[in-house]
Amino acid sequence: MKKLIIIALLGGAALLQAAAPQNPAYQTQEWPKVRQLVWANPGKSGKLDAVENWKLANGQAADAPPDRETDIVLPKSEATYDVTGSRTTQVRHAMVESGARLGGGHRNELEIWGNLEVQPGGRVLYISIRGDKHTYVHLVGAEFPTPENQQVLIHPSTKFAVENQCASQISHKFQIAKVGTASVEFMGNAAISDEVMLQRGRLIVSGDFRWSGVTGKGSLEIYDGGILELQSGGRVGSFDSKNNKAVYNINIYRNGTIQAGSPERPLTSDAFLLLGFAENDVPGRTGLYAALGSMMRVYTSDPKKARLVISSITSVPDYYSGKGKHVGDPKEKASGKTGIAMQLAGDVKLDHTVLDYVSEGGIGLTNPDDRKQWVNVTYGPSCAGSETSLFSKLAADPNSYYHARGDMKSEFALTEKAMDSMGEYLEASEPFRISASPENTEIKVLGKGSNEIRTPVAVVFDKPITVTLSTKVPAAKMRYTLDGTEPTKDSPEYTKPIPLDQTTRVMAKAYKQGVGFSPTFTTTYVIDSK
Repeated sequence: MKKLIIIALLGGAALLQAAAPQNPAYQTQEWPKVRQLVWANPGKSGKLDAVENWKLANGQAADAPPDRETDIVLPKSEATYDVTGSRTTQVRHAMVESGARLGGGHRNELEIWGNLEVQPGGRVLYISIRGDKHTYVHLVGAEFPTPENQQVLIHPSTKFAVENQCASQISHKFQIAKVGTASVEFMGNAAISDEVMLQRGRLIVSGDFRWSGVTGKGSLEIYDGGILELQSGGRVGSFDSKNNKAVYNINIYRNGTIQAGSPERPLTSDAFLLLGFAENDVPGRTGLYAALGSMMRVYTSDPKKARLVISSITSVPDYYSGKGKHVGDPKEKASGKTGIAMQLAGDVKLDHTVLDYVSEGGIGLTNPDDRKQWVNVTYGPSCAGSETSLFSKLAADPNSYYHARGDMKSEFALTEKAMDSMGEYLEASEPFRISASPENTEIKVLGKGSNEIRTPVAVVFDKPITVTLSTKVPAAKMRYTLDGTEPTKDSPEYTKPIPLDQTTRVMAKAYKQGVGFSPTFTTTYVIDSK
């Protein structure tokens, strides 16, 4: 835990101070001192919530099991041992050393509220990420499945022994639910055997982050307020090319964002977004979907060598599936409808981007000529044809697509349950509860009968509007931005309604003496006044 806490306590800038350029957010985070518990019997398995299994750092017996205000250490052991949490077990920082295996029971029962570091020979499985602070996850030296290491991603119903578990696997269905724009940065390799639900907050990838490969239907979903940030050298991608449920590899819903770099921490080298290489006979077979109200941006320090690269998983030498099988060949080129595909209805500005392995007509836009406004865009040699041939008119519904997951109500309900639980979580975690009007979200009902699902979609305004901000804390002051940057003490103070005449992301932060600072509130207004 010593190394983990040292990293966690670096920095400590005030909440409304702008972060130093190139400074990872987790290094700016302050952590209050809390108790630390150490597993009392390394090499012996047991329940995480059993107090008799823990001791204090001074060797005395623990007086209570871990909670979200507790840091835990699972010490090194020659004998393998399992520390198992029950549903909604919570800890703050966790250090997992060689021989120790920490996890929940099925999907994401163990909640990590702080930093997670797993040393070589340690394992963690079935976790989720929560909290209102900037944190990191690092599985030191963890590998993805290869023919040599004989590892596989593990489904909860699998017959594979846990010893064969992919060392980089952290969950089956994986949920990130941070407050405001609090972040979790993934370094090194991290793998998910099914879907990723970025419900709120910022997922920063500076290592290699992959998902799916067992069920064949997993995707990465970015919900209202979720931000996927690819940092320099970072890479995200699915393990397999195809999904058997005709879903996209990545879905960005209203007020969700994919960004390469950030205004505060621009790219210094390329970042990579990898999509499945497949035959795109229907929208959603593979690729990327961006709904109305979503955004894509690239922030770079050098447009010539620090770019967003959108390509195929087949472009990477030695790319393997979740079962350790070879996926593709970099010599393979897109042809006709085979390659990667995107349906982009959101506010997408792919400036400083490299596009490769794109299928014919694979990039669907509401107006294909919008691409002419993009700056510093290049097309790789493995695209299916000329630049013009790669674009087509949007074929997907721009404001209703949600990962449908199946034909039964119980499966559709996963999306509704995720959104409901996020709402309850924010209600309990955010006393300021900043809101904006006019209302920019409406509920749309998809499906019929037992397959009906209620989903939030963006309201489209056909003329300029003024936006009013409010907070539940009387006399609280607010500062806001309209350019994608985090509000600071130097941002405009909110004193009157804000006029908007184009699609804009509004970000706001509140403060009151005696209450403190609010998390950053973010919402997107879609304005089409043409």
